[in-house]
Amino acid sequence: MFDRRDSIYAALGVPPDTEDALVRWQRLMPKPEPEPKARRLDTPQVTFDDVDQRVGQAIAAEHQFIMDILTETVAHLQDEIKKEAAGKPGPRGEQGPPGKLPLVRLWKPETVDYEGDVVAYDGGTFQAQRDTGQAPLHSDWICLAAPGRDGNSITVRGTFDEAADYQRLDIVAFNGGSFIALKDAPGHCPGPGWQLFASPGKRGIAGPKGERGERGPTGLSGATIRDWKIDRARYVATPVMSDGREGPPLELRGLFEQFLADAG
Repeated sequence: MFDRRDSIYAALGVPPDTEDALVRWQRLMPKPEPEPKARRLDTPQVTFDDVDQRVGQAIAAEHQFIMDILTETVAHLQDEIKKEAAGKPGPRGEQGPPGKLPLVRLWKPETVDYEGDVVAYDGGTFQAQRDTGQAPLHSDWICLAAPGRDGNSITVRGTFDEAADYQRLDIVAFNGGSFIALKDAPGHCPGPGWQLFASPGKRGIAGPKGERGERGPTGLSGATIRDWKIDRARYVATPVMSDGREGPPLELRGLFEQFLADAG
């Protein structure tokens, strides 16, 4: 047994134990008290159970001693392995080809997909983490691209109208500027339901006065009032122009009634 122990110690690099096994056993064994010359009648006798217990204690002490040595040796070997692993890095290998995902195909029910397969499902893209027959929403899949939502675009609604119904992202013109609705039914514009989109700019500086242009040709003479047509029954006077046309009629009844009322 001791020869095998020495060979194990040698394989693990543990220094050999020069202490004799019998000497160690005697050292670890509890020292029996010397018996008196005249044994008293009430002194308990040593039984086989006591001997077995003491032998067991000695074996346990030896076992603990060996385990402590093994634990220390294993820890030393692990530390040496870590030091070797943390040594200088080796030369860098050649660059491999660029990685590519498999071609995306439409997922089909009742079909087995294999690890690494990429499928399109319900507007998204998924890759199998293992061989599976489950749908892509199962934990066997990882989502590469989630489906998006339908986008909303702006709508130009012209000049703001109090009676109109406006929705979110509608754009209206008001007081020279434009406003965009922040929500459905945004209320009066401008207001908390609207965001200024574009404001009118300041009036620019007047430019230099241009040169006077050439005088244009003389225009036709304007028509003048030549006569009046009086409708006495209706109190209406219509001017007759110099070109023969009639001008806009004058309603005089109200004027005469006001004159009579003022005159008393």
